[in-house]
Amino acid sequence: MQWSDDYNVGCPGIDAQHKELVEKVNELERLLESGEADDESFSDAILFVVEYARTHFRDEEELMQKMQYPGFAAHRKLHDQMVNHLACFLKDMQSGNGGTFSELVSYLYVWIQAHVLVEDRKFGDFYLLSADAGT
Repeated sequence: MQWSDDYNVGCPGIDAQHKELVEKVNELERLLESGEADDESFSDAILFVVEYARTHFRDEEELMQKMQYPGFAAHRKLHDQMVNHLACFLKDMQSGNGGTFSELVSYLYVWIQAHVLVEDRKFGDFYLLSADAGT
């Protein structure tokens, strides 16, 4: 996934974290394509991405609460659903009952694009309006 300024939502800290998250998923894809990673090292890399996403979600949610973003509860629910989906996917994959690493990377790309361009953009608009209003 190539980073584009189209993914910027207008909040510098959040934008930087989004860019870093994309780079972390790109690293997963490179690791997968290299053929050099075994299941354990790839699982470790995925867990790192999941932890980074959790940190990002926490930071984003704290900012939303601080700014009294009206869509906070729904947005937080989307974050929780994504983390739960990843946890289930990893558990199923590790037990041999689920998808592949490649499918997981594809899911991450699709989720990031859809979430940032739609849901995070809503918050970005609110953030920019609030900043313009001096709140």
